[in-house]
Amino acid sequence: MSIPLISNIGYTEVNSAGNLNDKAGVAKSKLPIQFFKLTNNITGNLTLDNDSAHKKIILDTNGFSITNSTGSPLTTNSSTILELKGNGNIQSTLKTSNTSQTSSGFLGTTTFDNSNSSTILVSDVVTDTTVEKYFDFTGGSSYRYNGSTLDSDATFTVGENTPNASTIFGTGSSYFNTSGGTPFFIGDTVVGGSSPVGSNYQLSIASIPPNTVSQLRMDEYANISIGQYPFAATGHNRYSNDPNFHRVQSFSSPRRLWWRFVRSGNDRRFLFTNNLNISCTLSGDVLNGDTASAGGTATEDKSNTTDGSFNVTMAISGTNGSGQPYALVNVNNGTGTLNIDNYTGTLSTRAF
Repeated sequence: MSIPLISNIGYTEVNSAGNLNDKAGVAKSKLPIQFFKLTNNITGNLTLDNDSAHKKIILDTNGFSITNSTGSPLTTNSSTILELKGNGNIQSTLKTSNTSQTSSGFLGTTTFDNSNSSTILVSDVVTDTTVEKYFDFTGGSSYRYNGSTLDSDATFTVGENTPNASTIFGTGSSYFNTSGGTPFFIGDTVVGGSSPVGSNYQLSIASIPPNTVSQLRMDEYANISIGQYPFAATGHNRYSNDPNFHRVQSFSSPRRLWWRFVRSGNDRRFLFTNNLNISCTLSGDVLNGDTASAGGTATEDKSNTTDGSFNVTMAISGTNGSGQPYALVNVNNGTGTLNIDNYTGTLSTRAF
């Protein structure tokens, strides 16, 4: 005895990502009952368009999975509910979002995709932009020093709380740091004297070339007239026998020697705000390794710079209390709805 065909059911086997209406074909896709059955694991997205002819739609995973690493595994825009069957997992594995700014002058807010509008705000931080230190030299014909000497031995009078102040003279060069500003010798006073910065003298010590042995008078390179420098040190050079040092020379008595590092710009602050319902971890050229709790923030300041560029990735992991793995997108990103009453697989769940 022959088995009668049920003419109002459209049966379609599915073995690849794509549009389910197209896979069914023009004639079959107009039948009122649509039954789609997976015959292979699917990587990517299955899309279902709305069709007024559809009265019932079933997708049987048949033990196979649907996974999408770049977005949602399903997009159903049908006004008829899509009924899921079987035990195959349907999951988005999208767990990272990246954002960047290439302009070094960037200030403002940038939003991550698929993150419930999680953001990075780059702002200017007004800080003390000058570091001043002194060293009491007990006497002799000369005092030999470099940036690291000032960092370790000299005493702060201005800018001790400036970021990286403790290494600001010596970092970045064999003898003086010039990154983010300029180091100056600003003169000498008696031991116990106050800063000579008001005399408006400064010698750009980092601009004196290696192995320079010709002596510079202390009023040279200054914005005062020649011969008006009032203090006791009579010269300055780059120490020829040890090219990693400078030398202030010709003292007749103990002197207090003064330096300033004048920064060329303020700091940049990078503030990440996590609008997910779970924590996330950050990686990149700023905020690298930081974790922000659900609804929390993470902050990093970059010192001695006006560079607001960045490249940062936020990442999530873990599962919810029902064992559903978190993702940054919904399982279905369409306008239609899903029925899971007869589905025993595991769906991913969005993290917000």
